[in-house]
Amino acid sequence: MSGERQDVEPGVLYVVATPLGHLRDITLRALEVLQKVDILACEDTRTTLKLLTHYQIKGPRLLAFHEHNEKKRTLELLSALKAGKNVALLSEAGTPGLCDPGAYLVKQAHEAGVPVRPVPGPCALVAALSCSGVGLDQGFLFLGFMPSKKGERRAVLESLLSERRPVVFYESPHRIQETLADLLEVLGERKIFVAREMTKRHEEYFWTEVPRLLQRFQKEAPRGEFTLILEGVKGKGPASLDEATLRRELKKLLQEGFSVNKASQELSRRYGLSKKILYRLALELKKDDRPSG
Repeated sequence: MSGERQDVEPGVLYVVATPLGHLRDITLRALEVLQKVDILACEDTRTTLKLLTHYQIKGPRLLAFHEHNEKKRTLELLSALKAGKNVALLSEAGTPGLCDPGAYLVKQAHEAGVPVRPVPGPCALVAALSCSGVGLDQGFLFLGFMPSKKGERRAVLESLLSERRPVVFYESPHRIQETLADLLEVLGERKIFVAREMTKRHEEYFWTEVPRLLQRFQKEAPRGEFTLILEGVKGKGPASLDEATLRRELKKLLQEGFSVNKASQELSRRYGLSKKILYRLALELKKDDRPSG
């Protein structure tokens, strides 16, 4: 067809999306690129070798490219690209650069004047959104993986108190219980969409509530990688509810005679926010208003 690039070009970095699980979820163009490039920069050479073996592809040099050697390998790959070699960048699954190694290499390639071409295909983020039914008229917020440290994770969650858009994030089976527990405490009983083991034998896609999901994983060990979509704030509150606004509203209720418990309960009902967070803010305001001495 007119306008199509028929051949793999020399000196080009190809960012190639590969299957999330099912090996047939790969484009014809991706297979062509894998067959013809000189070097495959792979997050996991074992996973890539399995894909190549399935499609009987031989020839390209496999080079391990992961978070522990990314900067060193980037220098090597840029040298090869400038010498006219072509390179395909592959993550373990899905699209490289989205919570996987690759963004650094791509940025350095652009700065060095090396052409970069995407070879689109599977992406866990897009796959989960497509089968969730969530409305995207206001867009969505993608967080990647939540921080592993509790304090940093809670800070991220507290920044979402007034977020009205759906929030998408990834989580590992080893940390999902801790993340869900923090999420419940900070943001309250929200609905959440779960996409687990996408395109694999035990794949699951379902809507539930955070407490129910947490209870499930307290009874059975969570398995597989998770893509989660958290519903945004509901209610008729202001478009932006930052902490300063919440403090003003709580202070007004306290001045009207509401107790700390009743004030936090009222704003929780009004805006769909976590009562525990609001209770903490109201308690701080109550203490600040006490006469000194």
